Amino acid sequence: MAYSVAERESIGLCIAVEAINDIANHALLDAPKLTDSSGEAEVRYKSRVHQHLFLIRLLDFAKEGGDEALTGVRGSCLSILLAACESRSFDSGGSVGGLEQATTALKGWLNTETTFKMWLPTLELDVELTVPRIDFLYILGNHAKHNLSRLTGISRHIAEILARHGHRVELEQVPLALDDFREHLQEDYFVYYGTWLAELMNNVRWGIQEYLQDTFRKAYRPGPDLMYSYNYPDSIIHEAPRAWFWRLMNHVRTGPYIGRFVGSRYMKKEIIRA
Repeated sequence: MAYSVAERESIGLCIAVEAINDIANHALLDAPKLTDSSGEAEVRYKSRVHQHLFLIRLLDFAKEGGDEALTGVRGSCLSILLAACESRSFDSGGSVGGLEQATTALKGWLNTETTFKMWLPTLELDVELTVPRIDFLYILGNHAKHNLSRLTGISRHIAEILARHGHRVELEQVPLALDDFREHLQEDYFVYYGTWLAELMNNVRWGIQEYLQDTFRKAYRPGPDLMYSYNYPDSIIHEAPRAWFWRLMNHVRTGPYIGRFVGSRYMKKEIIRA
């Protein structure tokens, strides 16, 4: 089916919103403000399992590509949102600006190289790795999601990272050290960066909300007895995209699950040692 740019965008936006809602919500985390006068917050995950789920879903959102047949974009949900910032079919007076800023900030954060030292007792290696943050998310997210029989690709990726840093390790040995990586990344690296990551994701959700707020205002039609309907933009004409648009507007009607917050500045520094 030859859908318009706006139709493709509405489908992609809906998919991305639902992915973010599964990440930034009070079932997984809370963001209470600190007791000082800064007004900043520190994110607390409900449990270690909830932290795992947050990272797994974030990895899917940021890295796992989908079929372009539905959205017109071959890439992840993050790629879909970046494309929406270019097509901006629903922009109203620059309303896409917040979404553009938030998605660019998230992409930049994930692609930023950081240095992290860790002791890997299984391999008897004391390493200092400088890699993009997305690499550490890729390692921990997949480790949390799969059993050892499914982690050959991750093991190869780790072996390549170690080799680039001067540590030659046989591929067969790497799976034995995955728990060493998990301990450092889960218990330290992403505990520290969890607040910043949650803030970045929540900003993306609020960016979508601001982008579509005027479109929702024009489309929404209240009816009797709590009934309502939506008027479709002229660019949304096919049946399936209209269903996606309706669903997207319902997400705007509901709004983000977590209010805006600013993460603590003390949780936004580069950490070196585990």
